[in-house]
Amino acid sequence: MKIVYAKQAKEQLRNIKEFISLDSKTVAVRYLFKMKEKIEILSIYPYIGKINATMNIDNIRDFVILGYKVIYKINKDNIIILAIYKHIDFDEKNSLN
Repeated sequence: MKIVYAKQAKEQLRNIKEFISLDSKTVAVRYLFKMKEKIEILSIYPYIGKINATMNIDNIRDFVILGYKVIYKINKDNIIILAIYKHIDFDEKNSLN
């Protein structure tokens, strides 16, 4: 399956990279590479994440990687990454609606 990033998820990745870049651009690039590498696992195992509790729909799931929650939607032909955020300080209800 193909992995597609929603506009919001792309922006969130940019923000993560910018934040880490304040300390080290090299570390930021490596960190994002690792995140995307782990997200790619979804193309093989799309149901690895649990059903998102906020949405409670079978094809909208989430899993935590490197301290960030990744929310994604499983479609017939692709997986859309909807959001990526620090899961301890984010209100899902306001972001996904």
